[in-house]
Amino acid sequence: MGLFDSPTHLLIILAVLVVLFGSAKLPKAAKSMGEAMRIFKKESAKLHEEDASAPQQTPAWTPQQVAPPQPQVTPQQTAQEQQMAALQQQMDAMKQQQMAAQQPPAAQPPTPPAPVSETQHTNQSG
Repeated sequence: MGLFDSPTHLLIILAVLVVLFGSAKLPKAAKSMGEAMRIFKKESAKLHEEDASAPQQTPAWTPQQVAPPQPQVTPQQTAQEQQMAALQQQMDAMKQQQMAAQQPPAAQPPTPPAPVSETQHTNQSG
């Protein structure tokens, strides 16, 4: 059941409006509301006309090849790149060591024993 279904509801709402705003202000408010609605309708119609005529008035656009923007290199980026290169070299060296360790002992050249220094020798005996 809606608010505006019966005429008695409308009369009650009208009476409340007259009491709240007074009989002199209601016609002025209705007139200004009507003018606002007319202005709104005119402006929205203009927008619709502009939208309809806009595709016809657009000039032909020809695509141009544009070079991609060159990224600006900051000192921090170059330092990071140098670190990345150093880490990559370390990883390659570790892979080579790992591959050498996985080879059978016959394929590895014999390594001479490391010379024992006096400091190591004295630490081991004591």
